[in-house]
Amino acid sequence: MYLLYIYLGCLILSALTATRFHRELKSRQLFLFVPYLWLISIQEIGLFIATNYGSLKTTGLFYNIYRPISTTVFVILFYRISINAPVRKLIAWLYSVYLSVTLVTFIFIQSITIYNSYLSLASGFVITCCGIFFLFNYFNLDNPTEERRWLPVILVTVGVITFYPIVNITLAFYKFLLAYDASIFGIPLYQLIPRIMSIFMYSCFTYAFYLCKKKN
Repeated sequence: MYLLYIYLGCLILSALTATRFHRELKSRQLFLFVPYLWLISIQEIGLFIATNYGSLKTTGLFYNIYRPISTTVFVILFYRISINAPVRKLIAWLYSVYLSVTLVTFIFIQSITIYNSYLSLASGFVITCCGIFFLFNYFNLDNPTEERRWLPVILVTVGVITFYPIVNITLAFYKFLLAYDASIFGIPLYQLIPRIMSIFMYSCFTYAFYLCKKKN
């Protein structure tokens, strides 16, 4: 439970920091993180209250809606700051395929109220690919001024490309971890790992937002 509180604290701190430096975030294409992080904060706090003190039994609907929104935010971010046209086209193509599969799944194959781990894996894959594309472009800049300008986005990217692959591995082995009751200190690994990685990612976001102010 303490780990959950730390996670929620890091998430809210990240949202507060983004709000505090919202003007500086615009120059790095990070302004979308202000509404995005508040949306996640409200969702996570609401679900925590509803599942622990209310009658909510399943959170599948909320996370099935959250994943496409999250993917869209990061796709917009990396699309806007991509250096060359081919990378933009590749990002647009990946996003189009992901969004099409998501819509087809929830319209024709499965109810949106049932959590779909495969679409979560796909979301993490698309976001990670976009982050890697940005890193390749960044390390080819050969321009000290531009490198300093985009340093906060590097921190955001590091958080993202660390978080999603590790959490995706956890999702891929979810049934195995559940069947063997794999846990540490009584916390199931399929809950422990995403929370620890979330703390790391949102800490990266918070420092990145602070750097936007510092660099300006």
